[in-house]
Amino acid sequence: MQKKLFLYVGCLLLALAGCSGVKEIQYETYITALGLDYSRGEYILYTQAMNFSNTSKQEGGSGLEKSTTILIGRSKGKSIQAALSSLEQNATMPLYYGHVNTILLSKNVLEQKLPSVIDFIGQNPYLRYNCWLYGTNADIKEVFSGEGFFNLPSLFSILHRPEPLIKNNFFMPIEKYNRFISKYNEPAGSYIIPSLEIKKGKFLKNKKPMDIVTLTGGYAISQQKYKGWANKQDLVGLKWFSKDAINIPLSLFKERVSVIIENPKGSINVLNGRNPSYQLNVKTHAVIVHNEENISVNKIKKELAQQIKNQIVKTLNKGDEMKVDLLNISEKPYRYHNKTWDENTINHFKKELVKDINVKILIDETINYKR
Repeated sequence: MQKKLFLYVGCLLLALAGCSGVKEIQYETYITALGLDYSRGEYILYTQAMNFSNTSKQEGGSGLEKSTTILIGRSKGKSIQAALSSLEQNATMPLYYGHVNTILLSKNVLEQKLPSVIDFIGQNPYLRYNCWLYGTNADIKEVFSGEGFFNLPSLFSILHRPEPLIKNNFFMPIEKYNRFISKYNEPAGSYIIPSLEIKKGKFLKNKKPMDIVTLTGGYAISQQKYKGWANKQDLVGLKWFSKDAINIPLSLFKERVSVIIENPKGSINVLNGRNPSYQLNVKTHAVIVHNEENISVNKIKKELAQQIKNQIVKTLNKGDEMKVDLLNISEKPYRYHNKTWDENTINHFKKELVKDINVKILIDETINYKR
């Protein structure tokens, strides 16, 4: 019995000894975002990190009492890995990349070094493909230092959590890296990487302007090439063909009427001919939430349909200017009609190939005032 007891206790001690190599969370630096720039032959790497307690304390009320600390790292190197190694050698606590939630790329990187970034992310075992992907022409460290509402950390901003914005006020698709990499090598269509900048003056904290990270537009990538940047006013047509659009607010008649578009359904019909041509269709429901002068529903419906058409045409015009299919229309014949036309014919997309834009709107209800 004594031998059996001794053997049992020994096994328990061996099991406990196996935990000796586990790292305690308070002794590591958790990187939440990774930024990359390129200038004068060198990569400039930025990291955004937060103390574990800064995030965990948001479960209680104390997290709103004072601003959370944001730690930003910066280093240079001839390669991305060299810049990363340089930063690690100067850190006082080990850097951990398993919690990177956002990747932010400068315009220079998107123009010149995107293949190198793709290789780096693919080879790094800690960087996951479900990170949010953004671009910027601003100083990356300023974007990483953007303020959150009520002293909440950056984890509660569009940089890390764009879902509430997408759900409640959809403007353009904000997608994760895996979606980008799945379309990067496609021989037709395009992909839009959302761009971020710091905007001041829209919100005040203690009477001082806040530095808020804001969506400003997007960078177009097509056939593994950078095609340029478009501001969000020129990309307004994107939302009518996105499956993520749930609520879209619009103003009509010089803001005298406000409506909410719900779950728009955009579709593309490919028309036969020597070259592929297209008919664009949008079907949607709308709710009138403000009607200052009691304008008729039929008049609102007609004006709303025209505004949707105008927004689609505006994005088509910008695409022609940039020589890229911003609405990703040419992807449809590539996927479903590739025996009818070759890739060169499909990729020769111009706005003139859109022969018709049909918009059908059903106004379900108008808002009722509380009594």
